[in-house]
Amino acid sequence: MVDIIITEANSTYWSGYGGGPQAATLEETSSDYSAKGGGGLAEIGLTELPPLYPAPQVTTGPVMEMGLESAALSGILDDDGGMNCECWFEWGLNTSYGNVTPSVSKTTGEKYLHALDGLLSGITYHFRAVASNIFGTSHGIDKAFRTPTTVTPPYFQNPLVLLLAESEEAV
Repeated sequence: MVDIIITEANSTYWSGYGGGPQAATLEETSSDYSAKGGGGLAEIGLTELPPLYPAPQVTTGPVMEMGLESAALSGILDDDGGMNCECWFEWGLNTSYGNVTPSVSKTTGEKYLHALDGLLSGITYHFRAVASNIFGTSHGIDKAFRTPTTVTPPYFQNPLVLLLAESEEAV
């Protein structure tokens, strides 16, 4: 975003200009801007200003669930920059990613998830969260996970074994 600042360079007042302010006309000459108006020539200085609203801020979260061929990625939109944002993940075999998930609309403080299916077991994947609005796009940090080669069965205590153990202790 560019702000135009007009400062008077020549205080000589020319007849016909009335000595007072007039609408400046801008003329571009080799990337320098000049204007006529008011009481004389004016110089225009171009100043870079920060946007009215900042670009969004996003955090890459952990992998929430993982299987042999699947993983659930998580992210959080920390700051939406004052407007709804589109949020998604970039993912792939390295930090070049190469794949993106569909985007979802989020506002400040909202978490988002996306399940990846069809992954290869025993492979390391990289991912990062991304958020975008009209003021810019932000990326979370890169994270990596490795899909397992075998699934560990959930641990549970067989109730019958527990009852047998208790009855043996009672004897």
